[in-house]
Amino acid sequence: MDKIIKLAFGTDHAAAEVRNKIKEYFQSSGYEIEDFGFCGEGSCDYPDYALKVAEAVVGKKADKGVLICGTGIGMSVAANKVKGVIAAVCWDEDTAKLAAQHNGANILCLGSRTATLNELCRRIKIFLETPFEKRHSQRIKKIREIEKLQCQK
Repeated sequence: MDKIIKLAFGTDHAAAEVRNKIKEYFQSSGYEIEDFGFCGEGSCDYPDYALKVAEAVVGKKADKGVLICGTGIGMSVAANKVKGVIAAVCWDEDTAKLAAQHNGANILCLGSRTATLNELCRRIKIFLETPFEKRHSQRIKKIREIEKLQCQK
């Protein structure tokens, strides 16, 4: 890794068991992590953490974001409400790669209840290390145009 990647990291209560292990793994690999994750007892509302990570990514305080809840779905729905975010739920290594490579996703959403710790780390690593292929730029431009029109309403 030539450049230090700044990562915005957010979790809800469902990811409490894996949160620190994932964070430590990526910090030891040279990533700079801003942790917006839930660290209390009981449950919490995942949209609060999705918003913090989404704002950090869109505001250029982080290069990419990772959100983990029970399935990744709720975090993705919430994060995608923030203008400028492309958050993708990924259920295996191929979808993590394609989210970055073809879809230009800037936030990866994962489920702690649907994968092991090793699977989660592997998906994150692939997502962070896969560059966007510029040949897909026209499609991303169209997504941004839709976003611009819809956000004016």
